Amino acid sequence: MQYFEYKTRNHADGKTFKGIITADNIESAEDALKRRGEDIIILSEMQDVLNIRKTLYSISVRASKKTKLEFFTMLKFMLDAGMSLHESLVNIRDTGMNKSLKGLSGKMADEVRKGSALSHAMRKTGQFDEAICEQLRAGEESGSINDTIARLIGQIEREIEFKGKIKSAMIYPIIICVVMVVVLWVMMTVVVPSLAKTLVSMGGELPLITKMVIGISNAMSKATPYTIVFIIALVFGYKAAIKNDAFKFEVDKRKLKIPILGDMLEKIELSKFCRNLSSMQKSGIALVGSLGIVVSAVKNKKIAKEISKAARLVEISGMNLAAALAKAGRFPPMMLQLIEVGIGSGKITDVLDKIAEQYEKEVDISLKRITSLIEPVMIVVVGILAGTVVISIFLPMFSMVDNMGV
Repeated sequence: MQYFEYKTRNHADGKTFKGIITADNIESAEDALKRRGEDIIILSEMQDVLNIRKTLYSISVRASKKTKLEFFTMLKFMLDAGMSLHESLVNIRDTGMNKSLKGLSGKMADEVRKGSALSHAMRKTGQFDEAICEQLRAGEESGSINDTIARLIGQIEREIEFKGKIKSAMIYPIIICVVMVVVLWVMMTVVVPSLAKTLVSMGGELPLITKMVIGISNAMSKATPYTIVFIIALVFGYKAAIKNDAFKFEVDKRKLKIPILGDMLEKIELSKFCRNLSSMQKSGIALVGSLGIVVSAVKNKKIAKEISKAARLVEISGMNLAAALAKAGRFPPMMLQLIEVGIGSGKITDVLDKIAEQYEKEVDISLKRITSLIEPVMIVVVGILAGTVVISIFLPMFSMVDNMGV
């Protein structure tokens, strides 16, 4: 895929547009622009140093889950109204309200025009999960593409709702933590040093607590630039190291052992696993294939590895899902029992949905409990630290006043 810069003039109103377009070659880019009803003024390969502009462009057109939900909703409406797939994609491209939606549908419209199926066109954009592409492929093969899109809309809506709950629950404690750190840092590196100079200039012996606070303040003031550099280096170093599969596996493994948080992370991943597996099964995809695809949706490498092992046991040994999961890793016993019941009753998809729903409820309850505890804890911590600083500053002053009274 190549990047091209263009300047065009619209047929209808004569307005000129500048932008970036991606295509296999300059001929494909020219063809795509002409099909938009625009006259090409300039079209050339994008000049880029160190791929900075390409990276920024890729980020700017990256579709969020809400954008994908909007895309599927519009696509289903148009297909239900009797429009062809290509015509629907072109309409979404031309009427889309944001840049990422227009770019997403435009790329797919070009691929569909060449004869590609919708699932293949989506896969080529690189912005859709493998699970979504496979469900659409199964829907295309069975002739139930509209039903598949409707199911995907419901799935994405639930994901957005669940993620929204997590974000809304965590944003308040995060803001409190950030404000607390900033206030204490400013107090120790700006306020205390200025007051310390005044106290020292007055003479007299300073109390031990005052000396300790002044010493910590001086150390923090000197360490500030080094701390900033260290934090930046740590972030970039972590991002580089996390790309290593072995390191990522160890990090994810240890995350699951963190008290309270580890249990929540596991439930989030398992709810995602159950939701996706249920959708894949509803689409008619074989269990082994479904497990192989669902693994890509699980972010925790330890859990993903155990699911991959279960998939191999199902394929090679012919085990049912519950038995394979039980042998492959340490999954919650209740989850395994429910899956066993679902297999026996022939309602495995319903059971998987219920498990996912239950885990999401438990995560939501845990988040509410944590956030309700964080506020008083933070107040106590800030009170102790700020009180210590205030006392250390005022003690010498009180001593001086007493001496003056004598």
